[in-house]
Amino acid sequence: MNIIDNLKMAIFSIRSNKMRSFLTMLGIIIGISSVIMILGVGGGAKAYMMGSMEQLGNSTVTISVNSKNATDSDYLSLDDIEAIKQKVDHVKYISPQWNVFGSVSFKTKENDAMIYGGSNDFIYLAQTDMVSGRFFSEEDYLSARNVVVIDEMAAMKFFGNTNIAGMTIDVNLFGERAKLKIVGVAKSQTGGFYMDGMPFFLYMPVTTMMNIGSMEESLSSVYVMADDPAFTESMGNSARNVLEARHSNRGRDVYQVQSLMGQVDMINNMLNIITGFISAVAAISLLVGGIGVMNIMLVAVTERTREIGIRKSLGAKTGSIMFQFLTESAILSLIGGAIGLILGILGAHGISSIVSGLAGGKIVPAITMGHITLALGFSCSVGLFFGIYPAKKAAKLNPIDALRHE
Repeated sequence: MNIIDNLKMAIFSIRSNKMRSFLTMLGIIIGISSVIMILGVGGGAKAYMMGSMEQLGNSTVTISVNSKNATDSDYLSLDDIEAIKQKVDHVKYISPQWNVFGSVSFKTKENDAMIYGGSNDFIYLAQTDMVSGRFFSEEDYLSARNVVVIDEMAAMKFFGNTNIAGMTIDVNLFGERAKLKIVGVAKSQTGGFYMDGMPFFLYMPVTTMMNIGSMEESLSSVYVMADDPAFTESMGNSARNVLEARHSNRGRDVYQVQSLMGQVDMINNMLNIITGFISAVAAISLLVGGIGVMNIMLVAVTERTREIGIRKSLGAKTGSIMFQFLTESAILSLIGGAIGLILGILGAHGISSIVSGLAGGKIVPAITMGHITLALGFSCSVGLFFGIYPAKKAAKLNPIDALRHE
């Protein structure tokens, strides 16, 4: 019997037991579709995140105070930031960043908030998009005006719309409550996704934060962006030299310069590990599907024992019998893999569309020919692997015993 005949018999057997064949393939379908969806959505989301971060990271450094080697006089002041701006070449944007957890309220409504303090350049370094109004200005920053930018989730919860420039809210910061004027609404860092209990995001001049808390100028980090990625490293080193000269602490390793690209690589590796782990967990269902294939093939051997005896009595070789059942198990798995692949691609596009809406950006599933080849090849391999035992059992049947089987 040639390959074509084996294929015809395998397809005939599958079509003769449609429901049983479908249930057998279900584990393969679920496993393949899950892996494809995870790889596709994970790859697309990673590409989207990395694209956004690399655009910023290629030209941005953080200069932070090494608390182990620093004294109180080594911490940064607003004058230090101005000195870097004036003395270091290729500085495009510079801003301190002071993150504080507090709360925000309007009338009877209140919510936790993550409050960011910085200069007017912070909007570029944080890559924050405005929904309405404006970001706080240089005059707001230098004069320490009581102004704030809130995110769209806070605007919708408190006011029901985002056109709220000129309204006021109460901010609880450092245990002090201050009334601030809203000058703009920024796009939420969580996109359109919000659950009760999640903090809102607020942005205000760091000078205003210092006034509210009656705190001295004592900053631990500053973000600096170069006007050209080629000068990022030299700009960061020059900025450190300026700070060491101003604080007379050269040689003590007080200030650390770190490119954001290092953080990008770290996040990229973490995402790869998470995606791989989840894919491995999803692939377990393929093993379950393979066991299902073995089970149904053992049933098929039992049901077709007389057929096997007749074929062997007519001269069919052991290898031919074994190949027939291997072909059937491989086709079952391959069809299941193809269906799972189609469902996985459709699911990846559907999930990516939902996530794009939440993230406020376009996420395209990253499904490559390698993924498709791997999925189909793996599903076929599962069928062959789990079909070996039933095929061997069929091939080793004694023809006389098989003919006597009822």
